[in-house]
Amino acid sequence: MANMVLSRRGLLALGASGLATAGLASCGAGGMGSLRADGSGSSAIEACAENVRIIGRCYDEEGTLWLAQSGSGIEFSVTSPSLSLDLVCDPKASKQDDLRPRYAIFVNDELVIDKPLFKAKSASELTLPDAQAPSTVRLVLLSEAKQGGIGVRGISLHERAASLPEPTKEPDLHIGFVGDSITCAYGIEADDASDSFATDEENFLKGYAYLTAQQLGASYDVVSYSGYGVVSGWTSDGTRKDDWLVPPLYDLVAEGHEATWNFAEHPSDVVVVNLGTNDYSYTQNDEERMAEFGQGYAAFLGKVRERNPRALIVCTMGTMGGQELYPYIEQAVRTHADATGDKRCISYLSDPIDAADGYGAGNHPNEVTHRKMADKLVSVIRGAL
Repeated sequence: MANMVLSRRGLLALGASGLATAGLASCGAGGMGSLRADGSGSSAIEACAENVRIIGRCYDEEGTLWLAQSGSGIEFSVTSPSLSLDLVCDPKASKQDDLRPRYAIFVNDELVIDKPLFKAKSASELTLPDAQAPSTVRLVLLSEAKQGGIGVRGISLHERAASLPEPTKEPDLHIGFVGDSITCAYGIEADDASDSFATDEENFLKGYAYLTAQQLGASYDVVSYSGYGVVSGWTSDGTRKDDWLVPPLYDLVAEGHEATWNFAEHPSDVVVVNLGTNDYSYTQNDEERMAEFGQGYAAFLGKVRERNPRALIVCTMGTMGGQELYPYIEQAVRTHADATGDKRCISYLSDPIDAADGYGAGNHPNEVTHRKMADKLVSVIRGAL
C-alpha cells in the first residue's frame, strides 16, 4: 500500500499539468489515479473502482465505464476548482430527441445538470464550490437500459487540483431491484396520463426503488425494462411476447451488452422482485396461463436465490393492476420454500394507484404513488430484517 499512496502523492506533487507523464498503471492492473489519453494530447483520470464509487450495474470496456441500467452511476470526492466529466453516448441509443439517455450530475447533493445526452461525445464542465475543500460529485443515469447507456471516458481536473478523485464510502446494506417500467420510474414526471413515453419524463431518482434505498441508507443495483415480464412481455392482443423477458437478462449487466454481472463481488442483502404486471396482459384470467406464470415465477425465484444466497427476497406486484396474478406469486413463494427450505423469501401485495393521487404517463404511478410504494416497501423490509 505504501507505493500506491506514494503514487497518489507523487501525482499531486507533479500537479495536474504533470499527470500525463506520471506513468501509473491502469485500474485493471491495480493502479490508483489511473490515466487514459483522450485523443487530444491531454489525459483524464479513469472512472474505475480505485478512483470512484461505482453505483449499480456498470461495466468497463477498454477504459470506458458504461452506466448501463436505471440509477447506475459514479460518486467521488475531490478537491479542485473545477473538473470535466468526459461522456460518450451508447451507439445503440435511439436517435429520437425524446428517447435519448438522460443523466443527472450532483455536487454536494445539489443538482447541477439534468439533461439528455444528444452528442456521441460530450464534456460536462463543473465548477466546484470550494477549491480548498473536498466536493462530492455524483453522476447518475436517470433513464432506463432500453434507451441506451452512458459511458464515462474519464475525469479531467483543473491544473490547480489539490487532490485526485477518491471513492465515497460504500453503504453497509445493498438492495437489488428487479422490475419493469414501474421500477424504471416510467412517466413519473409527466403532466398527463395520456403522455407518450419520453426519457425527459422518466427519472429513477424519484421512483420507489431509489427512495427505498435512500430511506434504508443502502446502495443498490437495478435490472428493469419497460414492458418486460416473467413469461410474457406486455401484449395488446393476448399473444405471448417471449422476447421481452427479464429472467434471461438477470445475469447480464444489461440487454444488448455481453458483460455479465458478478454477483459474488456485489452481494445483495435484499432483492426486491416487482414483476407480473406485464405478464397479466398475456394471462388475463386464463387459469392455464396464470399457472404458467406461477411456474415461471417459481423457476426465476430459484435463479435469484442461487445468485443471492444470503439475501432476503421480497416479491410484490399490484400497483398497476393484475392483482389476480398475485396468488400465483404467493404459491410460487411457497413452492420455492417447499422445494428448497428457503424461509427468507416473502411476498406482499402492493396497493393500487389511488386515482385521487393522479397518474404519470401511460397511467403509471406518479411521484405521490412512488413515495407511498417506498414507504410500504421500507416497512416490509425493516419488519423482515
